[in-house]
Amino acid sequence: LRVHVHDHLGGIVTPEINIHENPDAFKRVMACIVFGRRDCIGFDLTITINPKMTSFEGIAVNENIYNLLKVIFCNQGLVGRRTVCYLARRDGEEFIIKDHWVKGDKSVVLNEVEMLKALKDIPGVPQYVEHCLVEVEPGKVDDTQMYRQKIYNSTQGVYHTHVCLVLKPRARPLHEF
Repeated sequence: LRVHVHDHLGGIVTPEINIHENPDAFKRVMACIVFGRRDCIGFDLTITINPKMTSFEGIAVNENIYNLLKVIFCNQGLVGRRTVCYLARRDGEEFIIKDHWVKGDKSVVLNEVEMLKALKDIPGVPQYVEHCLVEVEPGKVDDTQMYRQKIYNSTQGVYHTHVCLVLKPRARPLHEF
């Protein structure tokens, strides 16, 4: 048995586990998959899924819950920023939510947020509403260094942080031209 972990930097594969010689390790892996919390197997806990698990219902950003109307953009592939943009609604008002991973350390993670705040009155530039660093549990930001640097020194300094950015659209949609 080998455990494969894929994130936005690529994949990591554990050394081989002989399930006959080490059945306890096999049991732990299976117990985590079957009985573990959803975030243990990669679910984003900020997104609410309907009970039948057929669609997303909402996303939490700080104290606000936004109803997801549709996916506007979704970056494909395992490696990269894994950007997903949603059209969302809260209190009858529409928003764009950019759920993405930002490469770099804590000093650069919020560069886009700071830039949008500085450009707040420029025509055609989306209006910044709010953002959050997505947390896997209270006070623990979702970033790849949590487990990557514990495994391989070769990835030190190269990690991504999960950021959710809420914007107010400022331009007309293309279908309205």
